[in-house]
Amino acid sequence: MNDRLKKKVRQCILWFIAPYLVVLLLVFIVIVGIFFQSSQNTCENQSTANFQVATSSNREAVAKSLYDNLKQVSGVTEAGIAGYLGNTEHESGFDSGVVQSHLAFNESTAMNGSVSGYALGLNQWDNSRRVDLLNFAKSQNKDWKDASLQLDFALNHDGTNSELLKQGLKINNVDEATEFLRAKWERGGAGTQAERQAKAKTWYGKFSGGSSDTTTSTLKSATDNSTNQTQATQTSSGCLTDLAQGMGSSGAPVTEMPAQYKGKVKNTNFTATSPDNTYPFGQCTWYTYNRMKALSTPVENYLGNGGDWGTNAKAKGYQTDTKPHLGWAVSFAHGSFQSDPTYGHIAVVEAMSDDGSKFLISECNVVNGGSGTVSFRELSNGVGLTFIKGK
Repeated sequence: MNDRLKKKVRQCILWFIAPYLVVLLLVFIVIVGIFFQSSQNTCENQSTANFQVATSSNREAVAKSLYDNLKQVSGVTEAGIAGYLGNTEHESGFDSGVVQSHLAFNESTAMNGSVSGYALGLNQWDNSRRVDLLNFAKSQNKDWKDASLQLDFALNHDGTNSELLKQGLKINNVDEATEFLRAKWERGGAGTQAERQAKAKTWYGKFSGGSSDTTTSTLKSATDNSTNQTQATQTSSGCLTDLAQGMGSSGAPVTEMPAQYKGKVKNTNFTATSPDNTYPFGQCTWYTYNRMKALSTPVENYLGNGGDWGTNAKAKGYQTDTKPHLGWAVSFAHGSFQSDPTYGHIAVVEAMSDDGSKFLISECNVVNGGSGTVSFRELSNGVGLTFIKGK
């Protein structure tokens, strides 16, 4: 066979197999593309961290487990972790399954990003961040109450908030880390700085070998916060209130009116009493009766426990609403906003914030329970609050 003939045979073979080579190449490209896309989807749907946070009723056990897991994160400091633990204890008591105000979980409510005061989990995510947590849990086929999932969400899947958390975890001073995380990451809890820092220093002393001797003095520097009692230790009846607050509200009570509200409240005679008051001395009901009378919008005796005032007052012809109004009483449904599950709570709306998103209440039987001490809190409206207009 001469060279010319051999060349023609090769050309014929190439022309014959070329289409098949093209098809094979296209099939290979498609297979590679599918594999690459599958890998991407797997990365998107799988957790990026391997956290294993303990589930326990023992707060210290959960705190230690969170500490051990956070030690895996690059660049964190002992002070930063302590700041996180102090904030987490204040927000949820290390209970990853808690709903703010100890309400029952309702998925339709939780998935509504416009609902405030319905925070979830270790760090009490609220509004759109709460919805993001729930959607992340669904994408992982896990229960939102899973503490490991919540820590992964906080560090890796909470949008720009995750970067703020990591920034706070790298701070070398316990007080600074705690306050940074409260103000920048939690974005709530005004008035609770000293309490959170005290908790953080306690955990710093337990887990890092650092000193927690400043805890007591830090608490005392807060306005009477060292004498505040939690729901677990108060014994008087009528309106027990747990001081721990979630992201949906602004924190623990103080006995001095917050600076941003001074000047907004005209009648500052919070100690006025009425001789015809039949409510037990020092209770939230006793104070609210006195205060409403001082504001010339009185309510009557025998409206029941604080949590029953909304229903009972409406039945007696009082105007009620689910939105705050200046000078109205506010009834906390049983267990809402950390109020006692048996008695609920009652207080008085004193002022609105400049942007209208929060309101200031005055109340009794929260600081120094049963003593008649008046305290103040800034709150965001939420589920479980009924506002009552005096007559």
